[in-house]
Amino acid sequence: MERKIENLSDLQAERARLKNQLEVSKVQIKQQFDGIKEDINPARQVINTVSGLMAKPQNNLFSNGVGRSIDLALQFTPLGRAAWPIRMLMPFVVKRVTTNFLNSNGPQVLEKSLIWVKNVTDERPALPATLSIKPEKSLKEKFFSWLKNATEDHDPQPAEVIETLPLTYTETETTIRTPL
Repeated sequence: MERKIENLSDLQAERARLKNQLEVSKVQIKQQFDGIKEDINPARQVINTVSGLMAKPQNNLFSNGVGRSIDLALQFTPLGRAAWPIRMLMPFVVKRVTTNFLNSNGPQVLEKSLIWVKNVTDERPALPATLSIKPEKSLKEKFFSWLKNATEDHDPQPAEVIETLPLTYTETETTIRTPL
């Protein structure tokens, strides 16, 4: 829309209108750019996570121990007998990821692993006070209790023998003795 500028006040008004239009356009472009940033944010987070996990770990005793244990563990898996590119690439990736993860989350991993070991080795699991459940015997305990009962010397009292009436359907008369 072209206006005909006739005097200084028209020129100043047109200049102010164009400056206002420029500012509105800048704000719209910034909003569109922020929308694009928001759309690619998940991809950026994945890239940041992967690059953080694949960063070169510090060369210390912990990293060496993790690396050696991963090498040993992967040798005894099907990956140890895979094609050479996989055998070369997989330990590298697994070492980097594991070392960086443990370096960043070491105390939490240690705490969770110690709690797990404590729960596994406890004699009796912690149960709420209101709940009374008889712990179930394991298969090994059941076997040994059966073995003990089977091999103990029992001194049972002799059972009483009751004579019964002879059976009529047999040719010979026999008496059946049954213990009580």
